[in-house]
Amino acid sequence: MERTKPTILIVHGGYFLPPAWSHFISSLNAAGFEAHCPRLPTCGDDRPPTKTIKDDVNAIHTAATELASAGKKIIVLAHSYGGIPASEAIPPSLYAFNSDNGGGVIHIIYLSCWLVLKSSSLEKIIEKYGFQSRVEVGFNEDGTAYAKNAAATFYNDVQPHSRAEELAKQNVTHNWSAVGGSVEGVPWMDLPTTYVHCEKDQAILVGLQRSMVEDAREALEGKGSLTTETLDAGHCPFLSMPDEVMKFVTKVADGG
Repeated sequence: MERTKPTILIVHGGYFLPPAWSHFISSLNAAGFEAHCPRLPTCGDDRPPTKTIKDDVNAIHTAATELASAGKKIIVLAHSYGGIPASEAIPPSLYAFNSDNGGGVIHIIYLSCWLVLKSSSLEKIIEKYGFQSRVEVGFNEDGTAYAKNAAATFYNDVQPHSRAEELAKQNVTHNWSAVGGSVEGVPWMDLPTTYVHCEKDQAILVGLQRSMVEDAREALEGKGSLTTETLDAGHCPFLSMPDEVMKFVTKVADGG
């Protein structure tokens, strides 16, 4: 009897919406994976914005709870900003090994994500390491932020360039003022976790990615299971090299 594959819960990034993942989700479905990508409310928010990171956390937590209650084993695949609300949204009650029905999160994949230590913040990371990003962030009068050079920083390895330009037009505003504050959720300290470094990333430079992972490993003090993979990719390898990302997902799903 074929083993049921885990469900993939995708947490998209800050200037994105779920349709950015539609082609990759189709590939997951074709490979036999059920996949979900809830919309984060701070992305493409009302103008002026009304949603905060708490709304993003709630959207992820609600989706994960529904899947876990149905007995689904879940792999969380978080991208970019999505790493912050994803971490907050997965408490120990949603770990599969703590559930009565076997459903819950079994692994987290951070795909070129912000990885924040317990009781730390995005602001503290930037204060410690600097803003290691080539994104030119613009701010509207209502507090929403947008990427001025999305094609060059989010899609720099997407070919042809005309496709990168089209993808950039699909980016949305982000309620940047709502994403600050201390992060208390650290499921990566308890669950098997993979961080995927993207070496050509212009949005979160690979040096910063590695620094965050090293900080996390130091916090783990030799415990836990935080492994890394590396792609010769820009910020969105689910668009530029989806087959390689699929290999990582399949490897994790197979317990590798």
